[in-house]
Amino acid sequence: MKELKTDFYRAKLPHLQPLGGTFFVTYNLSGCVPMEVIYKWEEEYKMAKKQIQANKNAKWNELDNLNKRDFARRDKFLDTTKTGKFYLQQDEVAEEVTKSLHFWDTEKLELLAYCVMPNHVHVVFRLFDNEEITKEVYLSQIMHSIKRFSAGQCNKILGLEGEFWQHESYDRLVRNETELKNIIHYILENPVKANLCKTQKDWKWSYQK
Repeated sequence: MKELKTDFYRAKLPHLQPLGGTFFVTYNLSGCVPMEVIYKWEEEYKMAKKQIQANKNAKWNELDNLNKRDFARRDKFLDTTKTGKFYLQQDEVAEEVTKSLHFWDTEKLELLAYCVMPNHVHVVFRLFDNEEITKEVYLSQIMHSIKRFSAGQCNKILGLEGEFWQHESYDRLVRNETELKNIIHYILENPVKANLCKTQKDWKWSYQK
């Protein structure tokens, strides 16, 4: 795995989506995080980032650590909230989500791991580069396809219409093998830490290549 610089992708910020890059993506059901909470997090993130960037002596890893803390706060909220939607705990719905994650595997990406939680999804995959595919494909295109297809299928099962997934996702470019191993361990342990099961093997909706 090539050493790659870490980046994060938000709808309002420019971002890097290198072909051949390995990505860690987390996305959640629409409405499971109140908008006022999302806005509060965004404002706090922007202020903290601005302070770091204003410090001439700040090191690059301070931004990286800020991003990690931002993700940890969001993921903890999703793991512990008792309100909102939990459609993904239904087997038929979770199965459709896993189908969407496997859809592009071996064709446009290498699927490495995922975990479908009751209200959110963690996935890790490597995008194929120019030597492996004839047409370039980027992270935003893959995630749009995955979320659009699964939303349509899940809404049919649930008899719903409208937005199924929250528009914005958390995306991280994985920079090395050590980080990759840590991320995969994290997502496979997520159901255990959320007290949904006792061991990784007990969780039905996890996958590791």
